[in-house]
Amino acid sequence: MLLALFSNLESYSQETNPEFNSDEIILKGFFDSLFTRDSTRFLKNDVEKKYLNDTIQKLFYKTLNNPNSLSYPFDSLKHIGKLYSADKKVRIITWNTKFKDGTFKYYGFIQFYNRKKDNVVTSALTDKSDSLLNPENIILNNTNWFGALYYQMYEYTDGGKPYYVLFGWDGNSYYTNKKIIDILSFNNSGKPIFGKSVFKTEKKSQKRMIFEHSLKTSMSCKYNKDIDAIVFDHLSPPKSSQKGQYQFYGPDGSYDGFRLSKGKWIYVSDIYVTNPKEKKKKSK
Repeated sequence: MLLALFSNLESYSQETNPEFNSDEIILKGFFDSLFTRDSTRFLKNDVEKKYLNDTIQKLFYKTLNNPNSLSYPFDSLKHIGKLYSADKKVRIITWNTKFKDGTFKYYGFIQFYNRKKDNVVTSALTDKSDSLLNPENIILNNTNWFGALYYQMYEYTDGGKPYYVLFGWDGNSYYTNKKIIDILSFNNSGKPIFGKSVFKTEKKSQKRMIFEHSLKTSMSCKYNKDIDAIVFDHLSPPKSSQKGQYQFYGPDGSYDGFRLSKGKWIYVSDIYVTNPKEKKKKSK
């Protein structure tokens, strides 16, 4: 059974999975060509970049369709992000490409171990973020994905069903970046579903959170296990006249967040982020 794979997930190495070595070597060459800035190898033409990404996706998809690949680390592929869920049932692989107009295109795969069917479902992700209307309030899937580089995943359950909070970065344009908080779940066939109406802000409910800020600033946005909450920088413009002009927005020194309550993520303004344990130590 595939279930045996997960008990040994962290012990797997390239030596124990020779069936993937040749594909990994080829993929590494492709990724090096895509990202290396050496003048003889760097792809300057957007058409060439798109063609190479298509080639990578086809080979990677074929490789990941082997159920044993879920446990294979692909350690030599340094240009991609790889996240495993705490329950070892989900792996997300993402990468991006920057084009001459300053925009990014995102690519990736999600692998999900479906315990009921005892199989691994691999889904290719298709970035449609540039054409989505009202993206904060729509349910998406792998064919119309809001593309991002995922850097953290937090798992929780509601009604006995697992959900995964995804934290992502989007290099939106020459002027702004975005941070995304999304909810990942899976249907009965093991296909990914993005979005859930669980983010309760002061005035409304949203299926995902999207924060936009100046390219010149950085925004922290992650799950903080010390206080058991999602914590993010509060963004604001330096001048009131710049409200709504996100190329000027940046952290103002305060933090907001979301706390999980009865399956909903409830907005908390000016959330307390200092680790209580550290505060106790300092007071002694």
